[in-house]
Amino acid sequence: MVGDIIRNLQDIHYPKDLYDIYVIADNCSDRTAEISRELGAIARERNHKLQIGKGYGIEWFLDQLWKLEGEGKVYDAVAIFDADNLVIHNFLQQVNSKIDQGHEVIQAYLDSKNPNDTWITKSYAFSYWAASRIYQTARENIGLSAQLGGTGMIFSGEILKEMGWGAKSLTEDLEFTVKYIVEKGRKVAWLHTAKIYDEKPLKMKQSYVQRIRWMKGHFYCAFRYAKPLIHKIVKAKGSRWIALDVLIYLFQPALFVLALSGLALLGLSVFEPLPLWVPKYVHNSYIWLSVLIPFYLLPIIGLLLENQWKRVWWFLYLYIFSCTWIPIVAYSIFKRNEKTWSHTQHTRSMDNKEFMQEGGF
Repeated sequence: MVGDIIRNLQDIHYPKDLYDIYVIADNCSDRTAEISRELGAIARERNHKLQIGKGYGIEWFLDQLWKLEGEGKVYDAVAIFDADNLVIHNFLQQVNSKIDQGHEVIQAYLDSKNPNDTWITKSYAFSYWAASRIYQTARENIGLSAQLGGTGMIFSGEILKEMGWGAKSLTEDLEFTVKYIVEKGRKVAWLHTAKIYDEKPLKMKQSYVQRIRWMKGHFYCAFRYAKPLIHKIVKAKGSRWIALDVLIYLFQPALFVLALSGLALLGLSVFEPLPLWVPKYVHNSYIWLSVLIPFYLLPIIGLLLENQWKRVWWFLYLYIFSCTWIPIVAYSIFKRNEKTWSHTQHTRSMDNKEFMQEGGF
């Protein structure tokens, strides 16, 4: 699978002498490093049985990269991808333009490489398309911060040297986003037209493993960085709204209120008549529809704006899929301090040619 992304990056429209392809073979027991070198990439092998996880691997690699400056190799920026990714041909051209505008940390558009495989991949694809338009693009347009997504992340060399990496939680992308806002008071830029195609899990078991890791890391960051974010909101006028927005994202009060109130309403619906202590308006359908319709309509609007109108009906899959988040969120809040890295199994290999036949790029 790593061969697909290496060949893909070698084929992009950018001067070949202006970028290098590195592969971090982190605790690998297969031929990842060997295959990477055969294809012309530079493989760096790391074996550490205690410090396991993507965040540790990135920090180790960056230390190796900066040591190369003594040999005359100096990099202006670092782009991070997963082994199962593919990128569009003008990716680096667009990234270069965004960096020239003064941005230090950038997130590219995260798209799905295999949206049609199963109902689960359709659910993932729908949610990513909607989030890219409704969440990421909207925040870019009003001056708030995008969220780093784990892959398709671009960093200027200067900011990485200045801050260090330091993001070693189960969601190193979210942690670096928050650290950057807390320490620098600046936003992560969103690059909507530079697309990364990422493989989504095919089965529910794979998805559960991935999402439990995500949510453990999410709530770890929420509780760890709540205090410095609140301090930023109170003290730092210039970045107050950026800090407030990411704090709201970390705790997601709207989602909690809707989920808990929905469960409460379901429970109360078994009573007929209602107990005297329950206000009568809880069974007023107009009140609930006024809340729920905009909430569920926004993702559909996002899909329409992304020219995915033929797939709007996938919302039915997404609704079922969203219900599976409830036990994951409940479990992860209490297990947020666990840092055991769980690898998401990927089995769907797709190279440039096959991806183009599927309608990509």
